Amino acid sequence: MKNLGKSRNRSESNYYENESPKWIPQATERPTYYTHHDTDDDDDLPYDYGEGPPTSSSHPLAGATSSFHQKPSRWAMVREKSPQIISKEAKLQDKRRQLDSNKGRVRLKFEKSAKQRNEEIAQNNSFSDVVKTAMMLRTWISAMEHDERESEPERDRTTTNAEPTTENGDILPAPPVFVPRLSGWTQTKEYLKDKWLQLRYFYVTENSTFFYYWSALITIGIIYNMCAMVIFIFDDIHQGYFKQWLYINMFFDVCYILDCLIGSRLAFNYEGNEVRDTSKMLKNYKKSARAVYDVLCLFPLDFALFIWSQASIIRIFRMIKIYRLYEFIILTQRRTDWPHFMKILFLTTACGILFHWNACVYFLFSLFEGLTEDDTNAFGFSYYKVFDPRFPSCDALYDESCWYPEDDDVLDIRDERPKYMHQMYQFWKDKYDIFSMGNFSREYSMTLYWSSLTITKCGQQPWPSRSPQNALEIFDTLIGVLVFATIIGGVGSVVTQMSQNVNTFREMMDGIKFYMNYRGVQWQIQERVLNCFLYLNSHNQLYEEDEILSSLPPRIQAKIASDLHAETLSHVLLFSKCEKRMIDELVLLVKQQVFSPNDYLCRKGELAQEMFIVKKGKLAIIDDETGIELDVLEEGCTFGELSVIHVPGNQLGDRRSVSLRAIGYSDVFVLHKDDVSKLLNEYPEERVRLLENGEHI
Repeated sequence: MKNLGKSRNRSESNYYENESPKWIPQATERPTYYTHHDTDDDDDLPYDYGEGPPTSSSHPLAGATSSFHQKPSRWAMVREKSPQIISKEAKLQDKRRQLDSNKGRVRLKFEKSAKQRNEEIAQNNSFSDVVKTAMMLRTWISAMEHDERESEPERDRTTTNAEPTTENGDILPAPPVFVPRLSGWTQTKEYLKDKWLQLRYFYVTENSTFFYYWSALITIGIIYNMCAMVIFIFDDIHQGYFKQWLYINMFFDVCYILDCLIGSRLAFNYEGNEVRDTSKMLKNYKKSARAVYDVLCLFPLDFALFIWSQASIIRIFRMIKIYRLYEFIILTQRRTDWPHFMKILFLTTACGILFHWNACVYFLFSLFEGLTEDDTNAFGFSYYKVFDPRFPSCDALYDESCWYPEDDDVLDIRDERPKYMHQMYQFWKDKYDIFSMGNFSREYSMTLYWSSLTITKCGQQPWPSRSPQNALEIFDTLIGVLVFATIIGGVGSVVTQMSQNVNTFREMMDGIKFYMNYRGVQWQIQERVLNCFLYLNSHNQLYEEDEILSSLPPRIQAKIASDLHAETLSHVLLFSKCEKRMIDELVLLVKQQVFSPNDYLCRKGELAQEMFIVKKGKLAIIDDETGIELDVLEEGCTFGELSVIHVPGNQLGDRRSVSLRAIGYSDVFVLHKDDVSKLLNEYPEERVRLLENGEHI
C-alpha cells in the first residue's frame, strides 16, 4: 500500500509537472461551470473547469499539499488503472480549450468593434436628438409668446410688469445694440473697392442721360474739327493759334479714345432682352461697324503736322466720327420739347459749315491765282474790296465843313462820283477815324460773303475770266442747287408740320360752325360751343386718349393709366383696402370728360351709375329744392363712391340725393358702375371688401 501510494503520488506529481497548471474537473454529478476572465491577455487566463467558480482553495496548485492526504477519488483510480484513456482525454480537453480560446478572441474583437460603432451611432443620434429637441422647444416657445401677445389685453402701466416709461408716459426705447465701428482705413478700402467694381462693370444705355451729354461733347468735337481743319489756310490764324489748336486736338482725341471704351460698354437688345454683360457687350462692339469707324478715326496722322504744319487738312480723318453727330441729332429729337426749332437749328448749322468750307476753298484758290491789291472787278480775293471801317470825326448835322460840295443837279450822282473820287479823298483825309481790322477779319468776312452769295445765288459776283475760275464757279453752282433744295425742303417740312395742327383745328372749327348754322342753333349756344372748343384746343384735348395711346402695348397703357389715376383711387375711402393689382386694372376703366361752366354732371333723383373724381377745376354740390350751394369739390376730391357698388341697407338708395354742377371748365374722371361690376366678377374677395368699406361709409 505504501508503494502504491507512493507510485500514485508520484504519477500525480509527474502529471502536474508535465502539464500546464489548469483546473481539472472532478467526476461528479454536479454541472460544470466555465468561467472566462475578461482581460487583454488571453494566453495567461484560460477557461477554468470545475464544479463551481474556482477559488484559491480549490485550485490544485494551491491545495496540492493538502490533497495528497485526502481519500483518492474515482477519477484518480481510473487514471491510475487506464493511463491511455487519460492521455486521450487530456488531448481532447486540450483541443477543446484551444477552440474555446479562439472563439473567445474572435468574439471579443467583434464585440469591441460593434461596441465602438454603436457608441459612435449613439453619439450622433444623441446630438441630432438634442438639436431637434432644441428646435421644437424654440418653436413652441415662440408660438406660446405669440399667442400670449395676441390674447393679452392692453397692459396697465401701474402693474409691476409694465414696460419702462419716461415721465411723459412714453415707452422707453430699447437699449442701443453695440455695433463696432469700422476704422477709417477700412471704410476707405470698402469705398474704393465699391467704386472699382462700379467702374469695372459699368454700362451705358442709349436712352440714358449720361450717354446723351457724352454724345453732345463728342458732337462739339466733331463740329470743332470741321471748322478748324480748314481755317488754318489763313496766315494770321496759323501764326497765332497753332499751338492752342494742337492742345485742343489732343483733348478731343482723348475724348474719342474714351468714346471707344463707352461704345464697348453700350448695352444692346438681343431677342427682346437688354444685354448688360461686359464680355457680350465687348463682343458686340467688335463685330459692329462702330468699332471700325472708331479705329480709322484715331489713325495717328497728326504727327505729320510736326513736319509740315500747313497740312491741317489731314485732320479730315476725324470726320469718320460724323456718325456720332447723327446719333446726337436723333437723341435730341427724342428728348426735346421743341423738335421743329431743333430741326431749323441743325439745318442752319449745316449751312454755316458748308459756307465756311466754301469760303476757305475760295481763299485758297485766290492764293494760287495771286492776290490783287487794287482791282475791284477781279474774280479772286482782293484787299481793295474790303476796307477798314471809317467814322467821321466831325458832326455833319451842325458842321458844314463835313459836307463835300457836290453837284446835285446831275441825273445820277453815283455816275459822276468816280470822276472826282481823288478830290473827295483829299477832302476827308483828316476828318475821319479808322477802325483798324486785322488781315484775317478782312479776308474771312469777304470770302464768307462771296461763298454765301455764290451758293445761294442771291447776288452778283465778278465774272470768271479763266478756265480754273469757271470750274470753281460750276462746282459752287452744283453745290448751291443741292443746298438750296435742302434748305427749301427742310424749312418747308418744318413749316408744314407746325401748321398741321392749326389746319386741323381750323377744319374742325369750320365744320362745327357750318353744322350749327345749317341747323339753326341759337347764337348763345353757338358761342358756348365755340368757347368750349377753343378751351379744348388750348389744352390739347381735341383728341381722345384712346386714339393717342392705341399704338402702344397694353402693358404700357396700363402703366400710364396707373401713373395718372392709381394714387387718386388709392385715396378714395371705398378703395382704400383693395389690392394693388385690382387698382391697376381699375384705372383702365376710368374715362376723362370735360365740362363747361354751369354744366350739370348729375341731378337730384337721377339713377346713380357713376363716380366722379375731380382732376382740374371746381364742382359745386347743389340742393335743387333750396338752390343752396352745399359744398365745393376741388382737385382730387371724389363724389358718388357708393354709386359703383350695391350696398345692402343703403338708406340713400340708388338715386342721387343732391346735384353736382361745374363752376368753370373742369376735367373730371368718370368711373361707371357697369365696368366696376364686370371687374368684381373676377375678384370676389375684393367685392366683399368693397361692401365692408361701403357699409362703414
